[in-house]
Amino acid sequence: MAFGSGSPVSSDTPAGRELRPVEALIEHESRAWNAGDAAAFSEAVAADCVFTNIFGQVFIGRPAFEEQHARIFATVYRGSRLEQTVEHLRIVQPDVALVDTSVVLSIPPTPALSGRIVRTKLAQVLVRTTGAWQVMSYHNVEVRPAPAM
Repeated sequence: MAFGSGSPVSSDTPAGRELRPVEALIEHESRAWNAGDAAAFSEAVAADCVFTNIFGQVFIGRPAFEEQHARIFATVYRGSRLEQTVEHLRIVQPDVALVDTSVVLSIPPTPALSGRIVRTKLAQVLVRTTGAWQVMSYHNVEVRPAPAM
């Protein structure tokens, strides 16, 4: 995991130590994606999470989140590699964090399709409940060129 211009404070400070579990959650997401493990990818997702994918489809709840990821890990994103760069990470309340990442998804070629790179901006709202951070909202938008004006 890399940090962009909005990177968090030094991990040696109290504020930095507060962010470490959130950073670990983002790192875990990337490792689970790269392993193609939908169950692990969904571990920190809240039971009532709202998930919007890059196509604007909305899914409610952890089971729907996990099922959708199991489906894509077995098909269109099989063998893909996810890299997240944290652009903005902020604790807005003691138990609420906002995390914005730039994502590069490398999709390998298949006999039917050539490989490609998908770039997205991912916004997650995390809430700490019983000491653990959970993803309450996961909103992913594909980066595309702006229309000519």
